[in-house]
Amino acid sequence: MRRLVAAAAAVLVYAIAPATAWAQDFPTKPIKMIVPVPPGGSGDLVSRLLATAASKELGQSIIVENRPGATGNIGTVAAVRSPADGYTLFLCSIGNCAVNASLYANPGFDLFRDITPVVLLGKSINVLTTAPATGINSVKELLEKARTSEISYGSSGVGASNHLAGELIKKMTGVPILHVPYKGSGPAITDLLGGQIQVFFDNEPSILPFVKAGKVNALSVTGRQRSANMPNVPTMEELGFKGFIIEPWYAIGAPANVPAPIVARLNAAFNKGLQDPHVRKTLLDAGITPVGGTSASFAQYMRSEHDKWAELTKAQKISGD
Repeated sequence: MRRLVAAAAAVLVYAIAPATAWAQDFPTKPIKMIVPVPPGGSGDLVSRLLATAASKELGQSIIVENRPGATGNIGTVAAVRSPADGYTLFLCSIGNCAVNASLYANPGFDLFRDITPVVLLGKSINVLTTAPATGINSVKELLEKARTSEISYGSSGVGASNHLAGELIKKMTGVPILHVPYKGSGPAITDLLGGQIQVFFDNEPSILPFVKAGKVNALSVTGRQRSANMPNVPTMEELGFKGFIIEPWYAIGAPANVPAPIVARLNAAFNKGLQDPHVRKTLLDAGITPVGGTSASFAQYMRSEHDKWAELTKAQKISGD
């Protein structure tokens, strides 16, 4: 029996040793980060900023590759089908790593089977905005006007956080505002300023310059607390909408079955990057709060976000198909 135990232990050590040694040497070549959104947006900003910061800790470059399409599904599918060796990462967000699983009958991947959660990078908020020409200067005025005339709100696409925000306020109030989806925030902002739509719940990083310039009115924010960049703008909860919390988030995922020591190495590198003063200032100035933490805590958060938005998409009959 002692010989059998010793033999089994030797086999186990032999099996673990290569993975452990590999983790100690990792990475030995550049890493690819697939970003399933177009260049220029907040997700792209976070990806490039943290890729640069984490690469300093890892000693190898992290090359960002934008691969947008199908609300993030195209790039995500490409990432999760890559080898599980830690050399392919991708940007996880509220869309591709939470909402899409219930938005599409078949997004091309299984959220909890095909993804290794690495680290939660940061969270933002949405800002409920109107153009000054609408004459709408408060959420109360918006709801009153929507009950007597047609009001439309824009989104950057079906299932985006700004779409969910509009559906949530419809669910809570019963007010029939019309959803107008766009291919990104830019075209929606253009139509907001031009009067083609009256309302836009945009992400803070992309709408903030227009708020500061006085081109749009900020009526409320969807965070748990007010934005440091807009301290006079109340939260939806402050206005009586209990549970109206929408925080677009940005994280790093990898294909399933990446060895745990590799995940730990990547997690440590991105956490280290989040502590860089330049990184933190850039994120905060853009309206993104740095988070960090363990891969396990991100996995739990991803599950809770999926469950929360699956309930709303079902109640509002939202589908990307």
